[in-house]
Amino acid sequence: MCKIIDPKDSLVFKEYLYLRWLLLRRPLGGKRGTEVDSLEDQSFHRAMIDKNNNIIGVGRIHFTNDMGQIRYMAIKKEFSRRGYGSELVGALEKIARNNKIKKIFLNSRINAIAFYKKNGYKKINEVSPSFGKIVHYRMEKMLDN
Repeated sequence: MCKIIDPKDSLVFKEYLYLRWLLLRRPLGGKRGTEVDSLEDQSFHRAMIDKNNNIIGVGRIHFTNDMGQIRYMAIKKEFSRRGYGSELVGALEKIARNNKIKKIFLNSRINAIAFYKKNGYKKINEVSPSFGKIVHYRMEKMLDN
């Protein structure tokens, strides 16, 4: 059984950032540090942990122009297709609802579009990648508060 936590503790947060790098940046040749941006302190972070308190998934949301943006979503491959990613997205959406945010957007890699569609997001248009050369698509969802 897995659960979602706020990785506030500094050691846990370091592990959270390491997993972000390992799953999202390292495969694209990114060096350590490329998994961090200038909005970390203004963002809400969530981690999925397994029964042994190992982080198996990560996700973040921040707010801009009355919208939420989900970034850095990833689940370890051996835990994918079990609903954990959807739980993590749901936790980030709950944060948005609690902050009166009505619309969320994200930039999805091609291989994650079906996942986000399953979670109620609509594909809008192709966008320039923020890192690497993988094509991304902007996806949006209106929240029912």
